[in-house]
Amino acid sequence: MKAIEAVKQAAKEAGIPLYRVGLDMGMSKQYMSATVTRGSTPKADTLARMLETCDYTLCAVPNELVTDSMLVIDGDASAD
Repeated sequence: MKAIEAVKQAAKEAGIPLYRVGLDMGMSKQYMSATVTRGSTPKADTLARMLETCDYTLCAVPNELVTDSMLVIDGDASAD
């Protein structure tokens, strides 16, 4: 999944509207919708901050430790 899709899923699972992610980062209410609309991929530190607002942690784990409950961001920029 794309990075921004992981943020959207994390927000959904945390029960918070996507605009709150931006607000909790100290950004405007429109920050997340603008990010989604642009289709850009956030830098790793920005992505980590986005996920932290949803009580998720951005981390790297060995492939064999990945479980179905984890949000996996694909390295292929064209992946859905």
